[in-house]
Amino acid sequence: MERAGLSPWRLRLIATIFVVLGALLVLRLVQVQILEHPRFEAEARDAHFWAQEVTGPRGAILDRNGLPLVTGVDTFEIHIDRAAWELDAGNERLAVEELARLLGVEEETILAIVGSGSGRDVLLALNVPFALGESITLEGLPGVKVTPASLRRYAEGGLASQLLGFVGRDNQGLSGVEFDFDAILAGSPGLLVFERDSIGNPIPFGAQAQEPTQPGADLVLTIDKGLQRIAEKHLAQALEDTGARGGTILIMDPNTGDILAMASAPTFNVNELNLADPSIDLSLIRNPAVTDLYEPGSVFKVVTMAAAIDANVVTPNTQFIDTGAIVVGARTIRNFDLSFHGQQTMTQVLQRSLNTGTAWVATQIGSERFYEYLDRFGFGEVTGSGLAGEAPGLLKEPGNVFWSQVDLATNSFGQGISVTPLQIVRAYSVIANGGELLRPRIIRSVITEDGVQNVPVVSDGRVISEETAASLRFMMQAVVDGVAHHPAQTPGWSVAGKSGTSDVVEGGVYLEDESIASFAGFAPVDDPRVVVLVKLDRPQGEIFGGVVAAPVFSAVLADVLPALGAHPTAYVAQPDLFDPVLEETGPRPEDDASADAPATDATSAEEDDAEPEDAPRGGSGTTPGGVELARPLSDEEREAQEQRAAANGAGGG
Repeated sequence: MERAGLSPWRLRLIATIFVVLGALLVLRLVQVQILEHPRFEAEARDAHFWAQEVTGPRGAILDRNGLPLVTGVDTFEIHIDRAAWELDAGNERLAVEELARLLGVEEETILAIVGSGSGRDVLLALNVPFALGESITLEGLPGVKVTPASLRRYAEGGLASQLLGFVGRDNQGLSGVEFDFDAILAGSPGLLVFERDSIGNPIPFGAQAQEPTQPGADLVLTIDKGLQRIAEKHLAQALEDTGARGGTILIMDPNTGDILAMASAPTFNVNELNLADPSIDLSLIRNPAVTDLYEPGSVFKVVTMAAAIDANVVTPNTQFIDTGAIVVGARTIRNFDLSFHGQQTMTQVLQRSLNTGTAWVATQIGSERFYEYLDRFGFGEVTGSGLAGEAPGLLKEPGNVFWSQVDLATNSFGQGISVTPLQIVRAYSVIANGGELLRPRIIRSVITEDGVQNVPVVSDGRVISEETAASLRFMMQAVVDGVAHHPAQTPGWSVAGKSGTSDVVEGGVYLEDESIASFAGFAPVDDPRVVVLVKLDRPQGEIFGGVVAAPVFSAVLADVLPALGAHPTAYVAQPDLFDPVLEETGPRPEDDASADAPATDATSAEEDDAEPEDAPRGGSGTTPGGVELARPLSDEEREAQEQRAAANGAGGG
């Protein structure tokens, strides 16, 4: 008996099943081969290749003549793939033994660093010399990845260190010019891809690919390397000779606002800086020329006299009868030495540095116009130099509930007002250049692959007339060249300047037996090439600016002017009108508590002393070959790193 065939409906069912299965297979193929192909390809690539971001070369920092101040040196970093070591203990033993031998460190040190890391990739060492990095690469050690890097090298170590600043381990600027102009200097990162084996070890001669980096721009500063050396040399000598705790020397071109030298002491060697060293004095990192406030003292009398002459209140020959005291706001102002001199011209008031005469001039100007001129000179606001941490100074003006008429008098001779060294140099440049307030310039040009972009000279407006500036130049020359054997006189050059001595303010009070000695001026008088400020903090023994700072000023000029190619100007000293005097501020107003209230802490800027938030963590030390090892992370640091990685969606590998 024949068996009946499959019924039509069964055939249709079977056919339908095959069609559906075929369709599902096709859909799956479409999903795998087309829709999800990028994901599977990425997973396969990740399993077979290892990508490492490479920092782009950072731009160099050059002086105004193209001489290098900061450059980059090609080095390597060593990273460890912890997963490769965890999969095979033999890999770990082999790699640790060879790395310890090549780096010249103990095996336990390497294990401690790697063991403290979070995530799969752990930084073991940086600043690895080029030859050593290539040797480690050729070893093909399991789990060891050697990637290109760059080390910042600072010319002469300590030269202009507070101005130039430094970078962290990620090559990001942390202070100084390195921080201020980080966006310009920083290069764009690239990508380096290694081929690796089944357990994650880089294949020494396997396939590699690289997404190229883009270099950062080079910065050409206005700083003259030779003049910077001169300033630092004389500052160091001045500190040794006077016993001062610190000081600043600033040199500016009054015709452009270019900062030619900016030296402060004590200082530090950037190439030897280790922020993890608990003994390091972090206050050395800040730049006192722009961050530290102080009372300028008699140096400020020049500003008061300029305002009075420009406002047509007095002329250089206006007479003042000095009785040794003057009452302002029901308070008595006296000369620093309690002396009196009878009839004096305004030039003699400046020569003798009379507090009484200067206070009288301020009352003739009037408070409204006086503070208007201080605003014009740029006091009470930042200069616009672009240097981070610059302080605006403190200026108590009418309208402030704590202001009184006595402030008008004391401010006129530089007391009860706080300024930065850069503000004083800028104000003196106004007189030297004929009345223009020029913005201090630290960047001269930017060099990129597309060419050179020059930074223009910027004027913030006219402060005084050319005639007023000319009168002040004559009066300031009389201060120096009109006195026999004045310490600021510089043979062969006509010099204009003014000294000052002021009290040190700390913790809101004036310190007894502590002072700041300074001298500011310019030369040659008929065609000023430079403005120079010498400021010495807390000199021992002699404390007056005309005694301790003026000779340093003269020595700086004697070296700087020939270096700039300026021609000596023969001049005849004016008649010796009187014996040299110490041009200083005197006792503060009697019975006036408000006058004794300092405007600021004159010797410190505590907000600038803190370690930068992103400062590089200190290393476990330096190997005999100069390689800097990363230090083991603490539990808190590792936890914080893991939290940041989770927040950024970072994964291992």
